[in-house]
Amino acid sequence: MSRREPLVLPSARSTKPEAGQQEALLDLPATAPNTTRRQSGGVVGGLVGADLSGTVSVSSLPTPYDVAPEVVSPLNDKERADLELCEQALHGFRKALVVAGKALEVINRGRLYRETHATFADYVLEVWGFKRSQAYRLIEEWPVAVAVSPIGDINEAQARELLPVFKDHGREATAVLYRAARELTGGKVTAAALAEARGVLPHRLSAPEQAADVLRVAAAEGRVPLIVPPRVQVPEQPAGEPVRTAEDIAREDARAGAEGIAVLEAALAQQQQIYDRLAGVVPAALLYDPGRAEMLLGQLRQYANRTAYRARGRSVDDSREAE
Repeated sequence: MSRREPLVLPSARSTKPEAGQQEALLDLPATAPNTTRRQSGGVVGGLVGADLSGTVSVSSLPTPYDVAPEVVSPLNDKERADLELCEQALHGFRKALVVAGKALEVINRGRLYRETHATFADYVLEVWGFKRSQAYRLIEEWPVAVAVSPIGDINEAQARELLPVFKDHGREATAVLYRAARELTGGKVTAAALAEARGVLPHRLSAPEQAADVLRVAAAEGRVPLIVPPRVQVPEQPAGEPVRTAEDIAREDARAGAEGIAVLEAALAQQQQIYDRLAGVVPAALLYDPGRAEMLLGQLRQYANRTAYRARGRSVDDSREAE
């Protein structure tokens, strides 16, 4: 049996399908082994109960063409037809998760692969090019996609993040959480944002609507920054004080820099004095009081290390970790 192109679904990692991806998603096989095609939508359309007769292939799409930005006239008949065709293609593309997942479940549960393959795992690997685990993941995720968006406009990564909510709290709570997340993000909810939303839910919900309430509270408290970024507090200028200009800031920076140079010069002079004073005294101190001398030398080495870290622009805490 010939191997079909691997089935590739929309992913949150990339919004632009790679070469060949869209064709694999939108073109249905002209024939299927040992299966009679239905009049509308072929074998997959019959399996999923959907009319896929209008699915658009890459070859049927128009060649891309440029229109100058200054053109503001209404679409002509050809452009309007091109728009309808392209939107039809996009609609089929975004429904790939729902259609593929349901089709796989029908094939698996009905053992429709049994004439050509011994197991479902062999079937999906040889025919569609992916592992059994991925197939079962799609089977689990397609009801989630239908629950939160009947038109199937969420991708596999988003459905994967909502799957635990679907299992723990049910279909309605999952839809409520998804709608609330979309509302709070302005419609641009990502898989990572949904994971964040899922993380603030309690173990039990008293009602599905509680999912939205919990998420809104978390957003107000700043606990879901991927959904509602924290507001940057801009300090107000005290009344009566002049507004600082760029010239004022430059002058203050220059003053701070000059003070820094003076501190470095003084520190260098003190370091040189310490270096000179230590010459020849260490052996005598170790003979007189070895314990105290070792303790003092250890502290000197410690502060010498900290001074070296400070000289490199690092903090004292960093130098302590390095010791």
